Amino acid sequence: MREKLIGENGVKLLSRFDRLAVAVSGGRDSMALLDWLASSGEYGGEFFAVHVNHNLRGDNSDADCALVKEYCETHGIKLEVYSEDVKGFCEKNGYGLEQGARLVRRRIFRELTESGRAQRVVTAHHLQDFAESVLMHVFRGSGIDGLCGIKEDDGMLIRPLLDTDRTEIEKYVVSRGVKYRDDESNFDDCYTRNYLRNTVMPMIRKAYPNLDGALGALARQAGYARSYIGANSPRPTLEDGEAVLDVSVLDQPEAIASYSIFKALEAIDARVDCEGVHIEAVKSLKDKKTGARVCLPHNVEVERNRDKLYFYRKREKDLSVLPFREGELQTGGYLVTTDRDKGFLRFDADKVPEGAVLRTRREGDRFKRFKGGEKSLGDYLTDVGFPRHRRDDVPVIAVGRDVLAVCGVEISDRIKTDENTVNILYLDTKRLV
Repeated sequence: MREKLIGENGVKLLSRFDRLAVAVSGGRDSMALLDWLASSGEYGGEFFAVHVNHNLRGDNSDADCALVKEYCETHGIKLEVYSEDVKGFCEKNGYGLEQGARLVRRRIFRELTESGRAQRVVTAHHLQDFAESVLMHVFRGSGIDGLCGIKEDDGMLIRPLLDTDRTEIEKYVVSRGVKYRDDESNFDDCYTRNYLRNTVMPMIRKAYPNLDGALGALARQAGYARSYIGANSPRPTLEDGEAVLDVSVLDQPEAIASYSIFKALEAIDARVDCEGVHIEAVKSLKDKKTGARVCLPHNVEVERNRDKLYFYRKREKDLSVLPFREGELQTGGYLVTTDRDKGFLRFDADKVPEGAVLRTRREGDRFKRFKGGEKSLGDYLTDVGFPRHRRDDVPVIAVGRDVLAVCGVEISDRIKTDENTVNILYLDTKRLV
């Protein structure tokens, strides 16, 4: 008798989409999911498999990949394999391996869905994963979203196994003879989730056998509250890869303010390691002046600029210096384009001295405003309300310390067009996210 793997709710979830990607690690849960899709006949859409090789476990990582390839070749399933340097990514950005691997996977999955190659990516998270997620968020001092647990459909991932117990998956792979590989790192309790799964939850279940059901009930109640709070909470806007909230959100009731902050962190993919103490730190900006900021995990910062809160990841300053010329140039995370047809700013190209360069802001820079006086570039940026955290990256056209244009903002009076201008150039600036 064939074991039942995915219940009615899971099948309905899958059936909403006709083009899916299936995340397959080679482990028991994802191999069971892949086998069900390939053999049950209960899903009528198209799907292909995706395997992310994190290259963290040497030959074992390669063996996981080989197993997935073998299954897909045998069953005629299209497979896309991504080989990623997760360790290097973590070292460069200051992430732990667990968090870094997750971010790498999500980047790949986001590319798959945003490109339209798949409407959703299917993962094999099951009932126990759901319970672990809720409890982990409790320990981290999560907001209301964390108490709701893993979403069935978050707009990128769908999880049709959330009602399926781990024991049902074990029965399925035995009855079907599905091959899989155990990731030995899953038994290493130095990872937070492994310690919770392997040590903490078994101890709790001895006293509270219905732990999974109780956490599920908590998540449902939290979901009701989230629906109401979410409907009444301001949402962040996205500006060049940064999330922006009005400071006035901090005057809202605590539940609404916290929810909006969590949503801003989520918008820049920085929510996972942010706990209650970090949310309170952001709230402290309510009584701070422009330029005040708080530092959160993994190079995430929040800055108050006048009546706005900016959520962003801090980047290293670009020290490159490029000879200024017509065409496209890139510095400080910006693409600067000059041409003769159109653009945001225009200037007299003949007034630009030889030796002009494109670079980022430096201490001692001076700027003479269009039809205005001269002052330090820092004071000028303060006057126009330019966010402090963006100032080190803002591209300028300069000769020595004399700034001829603050790209995307204003040109200097020194290169303005007038009745004698014959050589007009237009300047456009785009931030690269």
